Amino acid sequence: MQVGAFYLPSVGTKEEILKGMAGKRTDLYQQMLKNLTEQMQYMDDTGYYGAGFTEHHFHIEGEEVSTNPVILDLYFGLQTKRMKFGQLGNVLPSQNPINLAENIAMVSQMLQGRVFAGFARGYQPRWVNVLGQQVGLAEPGEGAEYEELKRSLFEEHFEIIMNAWTKDTFSFKGKHWQIPGKPIKWAAHEVARSYGQGLNENNDIVEIGIAPPTFNKSIPELFMPFATSERSIKWGMERGIIPVTIMTHPEIVKSHFIAGQEAAAAAGRNLKFGEGMAMSREIVVADTDAEAEAIAREAGSFIWNNFFVPFGFNGAVAGPGEGPFDLPATFETLAERGLVIFGSPDTVNRKLEALLKQLPVDYFWMFIYNHMPQKACLRSLELLTEKVWPNFTDKIGAAAPRTRARA
Repeated sequence: MQVGAFYLPSVGTKEEILKGMAGKRTDLYQQMLKNLTEQMQYMDDTGYYGAGFTEHHFHIEGEEVSTNPVILDLYFGLQTKRMKFGQLGNVLPSQNPINLAENIAMVSQMLQGRVFAGFARGYQPRWVNVLGQQVGLAEPGEGAEYEELKRSLFEEHFEIIMNAWTKDTFSFKGKHWQIPGKPIKWAAHEVARSYGQGLNENNDIVEIGIAPPTFNKSIPELFMPFATSERSIKWGMERGIIPVTIMTHPEIVKSHFIAGQEAAAAAGRNLKFGEGMAMSREIVVADTDAEAEAIAREAGSFIWNNFFVPFGFNGAVAGPGEGPFDLPATFETLAERGLVIFGSPDTVNRKLEALLKQLPVDYFWMFIYNHMPQKACLRSLELLTEKVWPNFTDKIGAAAPRTRARA
């Protein structure tokens, strides 16, 4: 099993966010970069798979300042040696898929293949409606027709990205895109024919290709955060995408895993239960259970209950027959339902053993809410690395050699 870190990331401590407009403060953004660098350099030295960032815009409040995860990938990737960096994920419906394919390919080259890619449909109308207005997402921002448009754009944009990454040149005709459209008169046709391709017999451009390609023309590992329905999981598994679940009810997750297993088999990939799947949980470890609980109460719960729950995210912890707004927005709900796992190393080991015995996965993404105190976050990572994860994977260990001094 591979273990990685998933960041929003937030800007400022809880106290600084509560003062207002934390997302507009340079000092807090610089502190975030410094803190995450320290965390990631430690993880890079100790065998973690990678780190991923979400895509969200206009978060002047400070709780999810991740405007361009691809740029964050490059920034932190240049300060590490082993880890992979990617997006969990890029919101495809509002993206220009060719630009996105180019940008990820560039980072792939710059980090010599230490990248992965993740794609999502998006749920925040404050920015999806603004940035997606040219593709019909300006309104209404909700409802079945709107969601179906996002799904249609997502699937078409994904197909375009795969064409861009797997073919030297390509053309495409879909519901939303025609690439390159009508044949394009090309004054430099002699150069294109001599040193490139994509021309027809009339010296018109009829295919395009991105340059550079991904490193060694390899396709990055692909993730789909957060897969909460069988339909999405089946679609992803059919295409070799790794669904990331945040659902917590064991029977719901089991049914999703089985659906993914069946979809993979239909596509010619015979996988074991949980193979090709990923899970995400917040984990907070401290020297004692009481200390871990005190830290956890002020960590993810603050952002989850104040920001995510109004969008229906408590559906992740709902059981059969429960709706996303049926459960109280409290730390106790998250703890009892298992979205946050906290305690001493012994306690967390027992909780993870029970969880992964029921729901084995190939990838485990740790939610890290970096508004928590840096000292507590680093101690949690240290205890996880030395006393927890080695019990579940041979990838992680505190004894991994260092390649250079860390700042």
